[in-house]
Amino acid sequence: MVGAAVLVAPLARGTGDEPARRSFELPTYSGDKPSYHAPEKKTPAGPAPDARELYERALACWPAPSYMRAEVTVEGRVRSDTGNYVDGDGTIGGGSRARLSLVARLPLYSAAELDREREREYSRRVKVADAVGAFVTALGEREKQKRELELMRALERRSQERVKIGVAETAEQVRYLEKVAGIEGELLKLRGQIQKARLEMIGHCSAPTADGLDRHLVQFIGQ
Repeated sequence: MVGAAVLVAPLARGTGDEPARRSFELPTYSGDKPSYHAPEKKTPAGPAPDARELYERALACWPAPSYMRAEVTVEGRVRSDTGNYVDGDGTIGGGSRARLSLVARLPLYSAAELDREREREYSRRVKVADAVGAFVTALGEREKQKRELELMRALERRSQERVKIGVAETAEQVRYLEKVAGIEGELLKLRGQIQKARLEMIGHCSAPTADGLDRHLVQFIGQ
């Protein structure tokens, strides 16, 4: 019996020509092995924007501050009149007269034009409000998904250890791996929504003011 045990042991370790067999281990989604004890408290969130203040900032950088903008044009005109006349002694003479004038043109807005301007102004404000709402909502949802990801990664790691010691099947770890992958996908979508809302707000700005609004937005986006 002792001799048999001595012969079997080298086979378990493998020979010099053949490496020892390694039991299969399903890696985690991230590929690392973090602690399976999740943080008791979620990571503190970064600064959150005030929706009204952000809305006012986005409106303030619009190239035209008011729809009632008068466009005044000035035209110069020169007129010369010539004519003949007869003096008292019967002599025929001639003369000319020149006249210079300036004309200012101020467009008058009709009620229909004012209504169209108001509709354009309203549409712009609605688009800015939609972009601000999408930006704030996506930031809040991102914080929720980050916390859920921390918990799910811990459960995935715990399941990996359970499979390793033989108290759970690999299917258990696969379920948590799929959940982690799903949350990672949601975070990617939220990142795209945040960037889309950011570009929409910047798109309403004139070139000189766009950079200032963008710097204000970046502080909330973070990583």
